[in-house]
Amino acid sequence: LLGTDYLDLYLIHWPAAQGETTTWQALNSGTWRALEDLYLQGRVRAIGLSNFLPHHMVPLLARARIVPMVNSIEFHPGYLQRPAVKFCREHGISVIGWSPLGRGALLNDPTLRRIAAAHGRTVPQVCLRWSLEHGVVPVVKSLSPAHLKENADIFGFTLPIEDMRAIDQIPLSGFSGLDPDHVSF
Repeated sequence: LLGTDYLDLYLIHWPAAQGETTTWQALNSGTWRALEDLYLQGRVRAIGLSNFLPHHMVPLLARARIVPMVNSIEFHPGYLQRPAVKFCREHGISVIGWSPLGRGALLNDPTLRRIAAAHGRTVPQVCLRWSLEHGVVPVVKSLSPAHLKENADIFGFTLPIEDMRAIDQIPLSGFSGLDPDHVSF
Protein backbone atom coordinates (compact mmCIF):
# COMPACT_ATOMS: atom_id res chain seq x y z
CA LEU A 1 0.00 0.00 0.00
CA LEU A 2 2.69 2.50 0.99
CA GLY A 3 5.37 1.04 -1.26
CA THR A 4 7.75 0.27 1.61
CA ASP A 5 8.54 -2.72 3.80
CA TYR A 6 8.69 -0.62 6.96
CA LEU A 7 7.92 2.77 8.45
CA ASP A 8 10.60 4.84 10.16
CA LEU A 9 8.28 6.23 12.84
CA TYR A 10 4.69 5.47 13.79
CA LEU A 11 2.87 7.59 16.39
CA ILE A 12 -0.44 7.57 18.21
CA HIS A 13 -1.54 11.02 17.07
CA TRP A 14 -3.75 12.05 20.03
CA PRO A 15 -4.44 10.28 23.30
CA ALA A 16 -7.89 8.93 24.01
CA ALA A 17 -8.74 11.08 27.02
CA GLN A 18 -12.50 11.43 27.23
CA GLY A 19 -15.13 9.47 29.08
CA GLU A 20 -14.56 6.94 31.84
CA THR A 21 -10.91 6.95 32.95
CA THR A 22 -10.39 3.18 32.76
CA THR A 23 -11.94 3.12 29.28
CA TRP A 24 -9.63 5.74 27.74
CA GLN A 25 -6.61 4.29 29.52
CA ALA A 26 -7.43 0.84 28.12
CA LEU A 27 -7.90 2.30 24.63
CA ASN A 28 -4.50 4.03 24.75
CA SER A 29 -2.84 0.86 26.09
CA GLY A 30 -4.49 -1.33 23.45
CA THR A 31 -3.42 1.01 20.68
CA TRP A 32 0.09 1.11 22.10
CA ARG A 33 0.17 -2.70 22.21
CA ALA A 34 -0.57 -2.76 18.46
CA LEU A 35 2.35 -0.37 17.82
CA GLU A 36 4.62 -2.49 20.01
CA ASP A 37 3.68 -5.57 17.95
CA LEU A 38 4.52 -3.75 14.70
CA TYR A 39 7.85 -2.68 16.18
CA LEU A 40 8.68 -6.20 17.39
CA GLN A 41 7.82 -7.55 13.92
CA GLY A 42 10.31 -5.11 12.38
CA ARG A 43 7.61 -3.35 10.39
CA VAL A 44 8.23 -0.07 12.23
CA ARG A 45 11.67 1.20 13.25
CA ALA A 46 10.46 3.52 16.00
CA ILE A 47 7.17 4.04 17.82
CA GLY A 48 5.91 6.92 19.85
CA LEU A 49 3.22 9.28 20.94
CA SER A 50 1.93 12.65 19.93
CA ASN A 51 0.21 15.14 22.20
CA PHE A 52 0.42 12.89 25.27
CA LEU A 53 0.73 14.64 28.62
CA PRO A 54 2.16 13.02 31.76
CA HIS A 55 -1.26 11.89 33.02
CA HIS A 56 -1.79 10.07 29.71
CA MET A 57 1.66 8.48 29.74
CA VAL A 58 1.71 7.17 33.33
CA PRO A 59 -0.99 4.50 32.82
CA LEU A 60 0.36 3.67 29.36
CA LEU A 61 3.89 3.13 30.69
CA ALA A 62 2.55 0.93 33.49
CA ARG A 63 1.33 -1.55 30.84
CA ALA A 64 3.91 -0.99 28.10
CA ARG A 65 6.47 -3.56 27.06
CA ILE A 66 8.40 -0.88 25.18
CA VAL A 67 8.88 2.71 26.32
CA PRO A 68 7.77 5.19 23.64
CA MET A 69 10.78 6.49 21.73
CA VAL A 70 9.30 9.94 21.08
CA ASN A 71 6.45 12.21 22.09
CA SER A 72 5.56 14.94 19.62
CA ILE A 73 4.02 17.92 21.41
CA GLU A 74 3.31 21.56 20.64
CA PHE A 75 6.43 23.37 21.83
CA HIS A 76 7.56 26.92 21.12
CA PRO A 77 8.37 30.20 22.86
CA GLY A 78 5.23 31.14 24.69
CA TYR A 79 4.23 27.47 25.15
CA LEU A 80 6.97 25.42 26.81
CA GLN A 81 4.96 22.50 28.24
CA ARG A 82 7.59 22.06 30.95
CA PRO A 83 5.84 19.19 32.80
CA ALA A 84 5.50 17.10 29.62
CA VAL A 85 9.11 17.74 28.55
CA LYS A 86 10.40 16.95 32.06
CA PHE A 87 8.38 13.72 32.23
CA CYS A 88 9.65 12.59 28.83
CA ARG A 89 13.27 13.30 29.78
CA GLU A 90 12.88 11.35 33.03
CA HIS A 91 11.60 8.35 31.08
CA GLY A 92 14.05 8.44 28.17
CA ILE A 93 11.45 9.66 25.68
CA SER A 94 12.74 12.12 23.05
CA VAL A 95 10.58 15.18 22.50
CA ILE A 96 9.67 16.46 19.05
CA GLY A 97 8.23 19.98 19.01
CA TRP A 98 5.52 20.75 16.50
CA SER A 99 4.52 24.31 15.61
CA PRO A 100 7.93 25.69 16.69
CA LEU A 101 7.03 29.14 15.34
CA GLY A 102 3.71 29.26 17.17
CA ARG A 103 1.76 29.10 13.89
CA GLY A 104 3.53 32.31 12.84
CA ALA A 105 2.29 34.27 15.85
CA LEU A 106 5.85 34.68 17.16
CA LEU A 107 7.32 36.31 14.06
CA ASN A 108 6.70 39.83 15.38
CA ASP A 109 7.42 39.19 19.06
CA PRO A 110 9.66 42.06 20.26
CA THR A 111 11.87 39.84 22.44
CA LEU A 112 12.49 37.40 19.60
CA ARG A 113 13.07 40.21 17.10
CA ARG A 114 15.62 41.86 19.42
CA ILE A 115 17.50 38.60 19.99
CA ALA A 116 17.42 37.70 16.30
CA ALA A 117 18.83 41.12 15.34
CA ALA A 118 21.59 40.81 17.97
CA HIS A 119 22.73 37.52 16.43
CA GLY A 120 22.21 38.47 12.78
CA ARG A 121 19.54 35.78 12.47
CA THR A 122 15.84 35.59 11.73
CA VAL A 123 13.11 35.03 14.30
CA PRO A 124 12.40 31.54 12.92
CA GLN A 125 16.07 30.64 13.27
CA VAL A 126 16.08 31.84 16.88
CA CYS A 127 12.92 29.86 17.67
CA LEU A 128 14.37 26.69 16.15
CA ARG A 129 17.73 27.15 17.89
CA TRP A 130 15.96 27.83 21.21
CA SER A 131 14.04 24.58 20.80
CA LEU A 132 17.23 22.61 20.12
CA GLU A 133 18.94 24.15 23.12
CA HIS A 134 16.01 22.92 25.22
CA GLY A 135 16.68 19.43 23.87
CA VAL A 136 13.51 19.42 21.78
CA VAL A 137 13.74 18.56 18.08
CA PRO A 138 11.67 21.13 16.18
CA VAL A 139 9.58 20.03 13.22
CA VAL A 140 8.88 22.94 10.92
CA LYS A 141 6.73 23.01 7.83
CA SER A 142 7.54 25.04 4.74
CA LEU A 143 6.96 24.81 1.02
CA SER A 144 9.42 27.60 0.28
CA PRO A 145 12.95 26.46 -0.69
CA ALA A 146 14.32 29.71 0.79
CA HIS A 147 12.60 29.06 4.13
CA LEU A 148 13.76 25.44 4.13
CA LYS A 149 17.36 26.61 3.64
CA GLU A 150 16.99 29.30 6.32
CA ASN A 151 15.46 26.80 8.77
CA ALA A 152 18.38 24.41 8.27
CA ASP A 153 20.94 27.14 9.03
CA ILE A 154 20.62 27.02 12.82
CA PHE A 155 23.80 25.19 13.78
CA GLY A 156 26.27 28.08 13.39
CA PHE A 157 25.23 29.91 16.55
CA THR A 158 24.10 29.36 20.11
CA LEU A 159 21.92 31.43 22.38
CA PRO A 160 23.50 32.75 25.59
CA ILE A 161 21.72 31.82 28.80
CA GLU A 162 20.32 35.34 29.21
CA ASP A 163 18.67 35.10 25.76
CA MET A 164 17.30 31.64 26.61
CA ARG A 165 15.84 32.99 29.85
CA ALA A 166 14.30 35.99 28.08
CA ILE A 167 12.68 33.72 25.50
CA ASP A 168 11.48 31.35 28.24
CA GLN A 169 9.65 34.30 29.83
CA ILE A 170 7.58 35.14 26.75
CA PRO A 171 3.95 34.95 27.91
CA LEU A 172 1.47 32.47 26.45
CA SER A 173 1.36 33.11 22.73
CA GLY A 174 1.01 31.16 19.52
CA PHE A 175 -0.85 28.34 21.29
CA SER A 176 -2.97 26.30 18.89
CA GLY A 177 -5.73 25.92 21.47
CA LEU A 178 -5.68 22.13 21.02
CA ASP A 179 -5.97 20.52 24.45
CA PRO A 180 -5.29 16.75 24.44
CA ASP A 181 -7.97 16.23 27.10
CA HIS A 182 -10.70 17.96 25.10
CA VAL A 183 -9.85 17.71 21.41
CA SER A 184 -12.33 15.71 19.38
CA PHE A 185 -11.66 14.88 15.77
